[in-house]
Amino acid sequence: MLTTLLLWMHFIGVGMGMGGGIALSQVGPRLVAAPADQRGMLWTFEIFFARIGAGGLVLLLVTGPLMLWLKFGGAAGLGAWFVAKMMFVVLALIGVGLHEWAGRRFRKGDEAAVPLMFIGGRAAGVGIVLAMLCAVFTFN
Repeated sequence: MLTTLLLWMHFIGVGMGMGGGIALSQVGPRLVAAPADQRGMLWTFEIFFARIGAGGLVLLLVTGPLMLWLKFGGAAGLGAWFVAKMMFVVLALIGVGLHEWAGRRFRKGDEAAVPLMFIGGRAAGVGIVLAMLCAVFTFN
């Protein structure tokens, strides 16, 4: 029962991460294109959706290892697909971190940080989608 609840929470985390990322992919370009004096509301959306996405990633990072430990006794014997999955999770984490760091720089007025925000967001999106693909091959 506990592992079923953790799996449900894990799926909620995936939804939060993907939903936040998709929303950011729409808000980000509008934020960059807006004149500096008209970015207030867009920053509110950017921060809100970034927190949803990051919260989903945290939920994944908590529930994933718990399920792995409770259901399988650890990662031993899960094979190459699991290793690939974890590499894509690391890519997603790096992408989120880069997006957050560059976003703070951009908010302080550093326009040069914009490409880094986009790279971070795309890396996070690609990482999470490919991690899910590898998870299907690992656990199915």
